Amino acid sequence: MANVLIIDDDPFIGELLIAIAESQNHLGEKALTLKEGMALAREERFDVVFLDVILPDGNGLDALPELQQLGNMPEVIIITGQGDSKGAELAINSGAWDYIAKPASHEEYMLHMKRVFQYRSEKESSSPKLGHHNIVGRSESIVRCLGQAAKAAESHVGVLLLGETGTGKELFARAVHDNSLRRSGPFIIVDCASIPENLVESILFGHQRGAFTSADKNQEGLIAKADGGTLFLDEVGELPVSLQKSFLRVLQERTYRPVGGNEEQRSDFRLVAATNRDLEALVQGGRFRQDLLYRLQAFTIELPPLRQRGEDIHRLSRFYLNKLTTDFNGPPIAISDEFLDALKSYSWPGNVRELFNVLEQVFTSNPEAGELLPVHLPIRLRVAAAQASMLPKQAPRNSLTLIKGNKSRTMQDLDEPPKPKINVPDINKLPSFKEYKEEAVNSAEKIYLEQLILRSKANMSEAAKISGISVSRLYALLKKHDIKKQYAVE
Repeated sequence: MANVLIIDDDPFIGELLIAIAESQNHLGEKALTLKEGMALAREERFDVVFLDVILPDGNGLDALPELQQLGNMPEVIIITGQGDSKGAELAINSGAWDYIAKPASHEEYMLHMKRVFQYRSEKESSSPKLGHHNIVGRSESIVRCLGQAAKAAESHVGVLLLGETGTGKELFARAVHDNSLRRSGPFIIVDCASIPENLVESILFGHQRGAFTSADKNQEGLIAKADGGTLFLDEVGELPVSLQKSFLRVLQERTYRPVGGNEEQRSDFRLVAATNRDLEALVQGGRFRQDLLYRLQAFTIELPPLRQRGEDIHRLSRFYLNKLTTDFNGPPIAISDEFLDALKSYSWPGNVRELFNVLEQVFTSNPEAGELLPVHLPIRLRVAAAQASMLPKQAPRNSLTLIKGNKSRTMQDLDEPPKPKINVPDINKLPSFKEYKEEAVNSAEKIYLEQLILRSKANMSEAAKISGISVSRLYALLKKHDIKKQYAVE
C-alpha cells in the first residue's frame, strides 16, 4: 500500500485522484495550497506526489527540489496547463517523474497512477545498496550516483565514470568492484595520463623477452593481471589513438597479444573507465575513436562537482578530520559554524580532493587549535569568505529587490526582463560601427547581469555556475556596470 499526495487548488481533481488511488488499494490526501501540501509532505511519508504548477500561493515547480530531498524521495508528477510545453520541459528537467496536461480524462489519470505505482514498486524491489563507507554525502546528486553505482555493481557491463578532477572517480570505481561478484579478484589501476606513450602497449599487454632492447625477460601486462577482477582505466581520454583500435579488440574478444609474442592470450576482466575530458569533443576532433566510446558508454555515471554538493561539505569535513585525528592519535577537533560557512563560500575547482588537501593543511598547521576558525584557512578561502560575507542573507523570493543606483527591480521582473536599450543613431551623426556595437553589447550585458544576480539571489558561486563565468570575472563585470549585489526586504 502506497501513500499519494495531491497538491492542486481544484478540489475536483484532488477528489478524483484520491478515488483512483483508493481503487488501487492505496491511500490519498489532498491539499489546495502549496503551503498546506508541503506541510503534509514534511510530516508524512508519501510515495507519489501529484503537483499542480499554478497554485494560489506559489509555483509548484519551486517545491520540486525540497520534495526530491525528502527521506523517502517520492515520485513527483507535475500537473500543468494544456499545451504548456515549456512547463512540461522544465518539469522533466527539474527531476519530475512525468507530467499531465490539463484538462485530462479519468482514463489518463488512471494510466499515470498505474504506471507510477508500477515504477515505484520495481524501483524499490530492485534498489541495491552500495556497501562502501568512504563515499560520504547525502545530497540528492551523490545519492543518485550511489544508486547507479549499486546497479552497476550487480551487472557485468563496463562502466564509464565522468566528472571533474577530484570528484571521486577512483573511489566509485573501487565501490563498483568491491560490491560486484568480482570483489575477490584484483583491482588493477591504469593511469593513462602518466604512462609514456611509447610504453603504454607494453604496460597494458605485457611483452616477451627480446621484444625490444631493454626487454630482458617476459613481462606480464596489466590486462593479464586483471584476470578475474576489474581493470580501472583512469583518464581513458588520454589513451593514445594508435592504441585505441587494439584496446577495442581486447574489449570485444577479451584476448590480447603481448608485444613480441605470437600467441593470443585471454583475460576475463571487467572494465571501469574514467575521464574528466569531453569524449564526444575528442571524437569530433579525431582524437578518440567513436566505436570505442560506444563500447565504454554501456553504463555511464556522471559525478557532480563539489560546488553542487554544498550540503555535503560539513559531512565530508568531519569525516576527513576524524580520519586525520585517528591517524595521528589526536583528540577530536571542534569545527565552528564560521569555518564551515567559509568552506561553503569557496567554489572548489579541485573538488573533494582539494577540500581534503585544505583540511589536511589546516590540521597539520594548527596542532594546538581546539576549534577550527576561518583564520586557520588558506588565504584564497578567506578571501572568498570575506567576499561572500559582504552579501546579505538571502530573503524570500517575493521580498527581494535588486538595488542599482536609485532604481530597484524585484524578482517578479524575471518574468518580464527588460529589453536592451539601443539608441537609434541620428542619420546625420552616425557613430562608427565599433562604437555603436559596443553600446549595444554593453546594454545587453548589463541586462543579463541584473537578471543573473536576481536569479542566483546574489549567490556568486551559483551565478558563476549559471553563466559559465568565473567568480572573479563576475565581480569585475558587476563593478563595470555599477551593479551592487544588495537586496532589500520590501
